[in-house]
Formats: sequence, C-alpha cells, structure tokens
Amino acid sequence: MYINQSNPIYFFVPYYIPFQFNSEQPQVIPKVELHADSHTSQVKPSNEEIHTNASGIIRGKGQLWTQKEINNLISYYKKYKGNWKQIIKHLKGRNISQCSQKYRKLQDQEKRTKRKWSPSEDQILREAYKEFGRQWIKISQKLPGRTSKQVRDRYVNQIDPTITHDEWSAEEDKIILEEYNKGGAKWAIIAKMLRNRSENQVKNRFYYTIQKKYSGEKHPYLKVQE
Repeated sequence: MYINQSNPIYFFVPYYIPFQFNSEQPQVIPKVELHADSHTSQVKPSNEEIHTNASGIIRGKGQLWTQKEINNLISYYKKYKGNWKQIIKHLKGRNISQCSQKYRKLQDQEKRTKRKWSPSEDQILREAYKEFGRQWIKISQKLPGRTSKQVRDRYVNQIDPTITHDEWSAEEDKIILEEYNKGGAKWAIIAKMLRNRSENQVKNRFYYTIQKKYSGEKHPYLKVQE
C-alpha cells in the first residue's frame, strides 16, 4: 500500500496468495472380504466330545449303525443264540438295549408295524383267544400286520383280564427280590408266586424299581460296553 503525504490517497494493491489444488484422486482403501472358512469365523467341534442321553446311551454319531456293525450283530446273534451278554462283548460302544432293539427291527420288517393297538384289534384278540387259546400264530392270522409275538405280548401283558395293574406292594417286591437271588431271572416262575402279575410286569418291576431301590444298580440293558 502507497500513501501520498499531501493528499493522502490510499491505493490497494491486491495480493494473490497462490493455492495449490491436489489433482490426485483420493486414495481408495481396498475392501477385505471375509470368507466363511476363515479361521476366526469357523469353529469346529472336538472329535472327542461324546453326547449321551439321561440313560447313558451314546447319541449323535455313535447312534448310527454301520453295515459292519449290523453284519456283526446278526453273526454273533446266531453264534450265541441270542445271549446278549455274550453278543455285547463284540460290539464296542453299544449296550444290550441298543443291540436288541436294532435286531428286532431287522427281523420281519415287512410284517412288523409300529401303530398302536386299536380297540377293535383288542376285541378281535379277546375273541380269538377264547377260540384258539394260546395258539398265537392262529390268532395273528386274524390280525393282519401283527406278528405272533406281538399278539402274545399284547394279550399276556395288557388285556388279559386275570392280570392286575394295581400298585406294587412291599411284600411283592420282597418276594421278587428273594426269588431272583435264589434262582435268577426266572420271571414266569416268580410271576406264579404273585397274585395276578404277568412275567413281563415282574421283569420290569425288578429291573426298573427293585434293583435300583435296593442295590443302586442301573438296568443292565442300559450299560454301555467299554
């Protein structure tokens, strides 16, 4: 700026400040894609984990039967004539309950049925029993889709009018335990010593109640073979 002393006049001279524009493009940060198979996002379960149910039976992977296991099951069943205590020794990771259930499913699968018994079937069974008695094969011929074993089990354990489904008494438990200790698992003989009880009722009472109550032992069919 210049100033005249006699007659002050102010002159303004513009002053340009240079400004540099950045012509370069802004830096682009590349995106990083996250893959599902990355180490941080993928969690693999341990192969050593074994899941069991409340009864101690192995579930999940151990629940599936391989063809080799099935072949061994059939082979050892024939060899030991259905003696599950011997059969189970050759089937590691299985218990008697699993093996017996699997074997039953393999037998006569076309004839077996899982449907519940209907009132009409029970009535036919009662009438057929009056006609044929304990000839279960003849009775099963009047009930399509039912095997002779199913017919027998249904009548003897469920609808036989002579059996009772009342609560068990302490005296009955005492007789079952004493007779078992004397002669073993002879359920039909023990049932005759009780009043209106079937052999299946006696067997279930012993394994699921008496043995656990007095000995603290688990049902042998639920023990997993190590």
